[in-house]
Amino acid sequence: MRITLSILFIVLVFPFGLKANQDKLDSLMKEVRSEKDDSVLLALYNDIGSNSYRIDQQMAKKYWLKAMPLAESFVKSDTAKYFKMQLATSYNGMGIISRREGSYSEALGYYQKCLKIENVISKDEVGTTLKNIAVIYREMEDYDKALEYVNISLDLAIKNNHKDGYSASYNAMGMIYRRLKDYDKALDCYTKSLDAALEIKNENNIAQSYNNIGAVYFRQKKYDKAIKYLEKGYQIHLENGNEAGIARHHSNLVAFYLKINDTKNAIKEGHLAYDSYLKMGRKNELSSAAFNLSNAYTDDKNYKQSLKYFKKHILYKDSVFNEKNTRELTQKEMQFNFDKQIMADSLARVEHERIQVMQHQQELNQQKMFLYGGGLILFIVIIFSVIIFNRLKITNKQKATIEQQKLIVEEKNKEITDSINYAKRIQTAILPSVDKIKMSFPNSFVLYKPKDIVAGDFYWYMEKAGKKLIAVADCTGHGVPGAMVSVVCNNALNRAVNDFNLIEPAKILDKTAELVIDAFKKSGEDVKDGMDISLCSFDKDNNELEYAGAINSLFYIKENSLKEVKGDKQPIGQFNDIKPFTNHKLALAKGDTVYLFSDGYPDQFGGEKGKKYMYKRFRELMLGISKKEFSKQMIELETEFEEWRGNLEQLDDVCVIGVKI
Repeated sequence: MRITLSILFIVLVFPFGLKANQDKLDSLMKEVRSEKDDSVLLALYNDIGSNSYRIDQQMAKKYWLKAMPLAESFVKSDTAKYFKMQLATSYNGMGIISRREGSYSEALGYYQKCLKIENVISKDEVGTTLKNIAVIYREMEDYDKALEYVNISLDLAIKNNHKDGYSASYNAMGMIYRRLKDYDKALDCYTKSLDAALEIKNENNIAQSYNNIGAVYFRQKKYDKAIKYLEKGYQIHLENGNEAGIARHHSNLVAFYLKINDTKNAIKEGHLAYDSYLKMGRKNELSSAAFNLSNAYTDDKNYKQSLKYFKKHILYKDSVFNEKNTRELTQKEMQFNFDKQIMADSLARVEHERIQVMQHQQELNQQKMFLYGGGLILFIVIIFSVIIFNRLKITNKQKATIEQQKLIVEEKNKEITDSINYAKRIQTAILPSVDKIKMSFPNSFVLYKPKDIVAGDFYWYMEKAGKKLIAVADCTGHGVPGAMVSVVCNNALNRAVNDFNLIEPAKILDKTAELVIDAFKKSGEDVKDGMDISLCSFDKDNNELEYAGAINSLFYIKENSLKEVKGDKQPIGQFNDIKPFTNHKLALAKGDTVYLFSDGYPDQFGGEKGKKYMYKRFRELMLGISKKEFSKQMIELETEFEEWRGNLEQLDDVCVIGVKI
């Protein structure tokens, strides 16, 4: 009874002051060991792990690792429900720690072991473990599988009226929708999680829900609400000493301070988050924290520090996603070494038996030596022949299976590539002829470099009522998804001009936005794709240019000076506060040059330090090449891009159009 009360004391007091209770913990541990009752020691180890993993991750790991073998030894000799639950607690705890350390395959293994026990003795806990598995798939960016597991977890919580599981499942589901940028669904999930947590007074879930609701409001640019909820969550985490929650709060504040251009505080909060995650050894969060710091230092124009933390971001991300492959390679290597050792042992035994036979043969006559020795050797040969034959048979079967799978994969790849190439022909067919543009503008060029076979960027040209309309558009995404959006947007531009007889750029964009939104609404899905665009109308008779833009800018060079006309800060597509686009009129003179472009060129990583090209360097490049013959401008643009990119992957589609009046 005295020990039981001591354990209860630790469980109740431990979260409120780890260092303050260390002496009591040491004293209790000594007392438990003196009783020589491993079942009590097991319970104590699990209690310490369960009550410390939010405060001191390494301490929790230490005691769960102690609890696990103890529990396994008890379960082997005693099938009582109590010991099985203790083992499930240890497995679940190590699953949490492994996931936080970025060892997803290892974490999944622990959770699967935990499920085998829970399915038999505790249906309530099954939902929690399924939710934890969903979190692993979410971190691995397999959102379909993550939603599959979290929905099963939620159904179990509702069926069993398990409010704690209900709150945790909705919280995990909200995180998945937030990653998918479906902020309305995410907010709905977080609100349901908060309501359940408040009902059962689960402070950790309450704080997490506040933080997550604040993060969604931030992405919806409702900054006052965001700060209010983030602060609520932070205060609870602070009171409970939840280091992970506190670190998450600092991480959320980085993006907020960057939005209001307070780089000093963004860097300060970034370091607080990074140092906390480093202390806790949480690799995935370390990758995100390093990325936030890189962005903060970029805004502060401290490019050296920005590159330093960007490299750390890549390092931690690679570490998380490479550990699984490393483990699989190690397992194969161990199996290979094991097989070699078995063969070596077998050969050693054969050699030993052969020597014994020879020694025995010396004592027998020639006939007996031939009969018995030859028979033994023949028997060994037959046995080995059978073994080798079976191994060869298995190996050949495996090779045949692999070859068959390879052929299937190659065939599927060919089908997919053929389909994408056909899509490219369709997309090429909707692009205007470069020759047609050159007929209207002899001094012009079109630099078009899709990232993949098909692109989200496209260029557009039309003549209407004596005006020459030309545009560069950048649709959401690239590759096949981007190309599909580009077809919708291209069609909307054509209809705005041909069906509605619009020639003023701003009015064309207004109508195009309306048509794009209507097109996506008809699908019945909540599609938020669209495009950024620069659109110009040239009146060559009067040397007048009209321009309207969605996000994208226009450069024009007049008297050896580059000027920029910025587009409206709203895309073509769904947007919270859509306003009519602004129409700009420019008087041009002969020899003036106009450039339209997407963001693929200035956003490309490269150079000696692997950083972005940036708009400042892009402006200087465009001003520099504007003085050269138009026939050489595109070649110089493409050469500069490829030299800058070097061996790095092309980040996005690239489209630049130049026109000289």
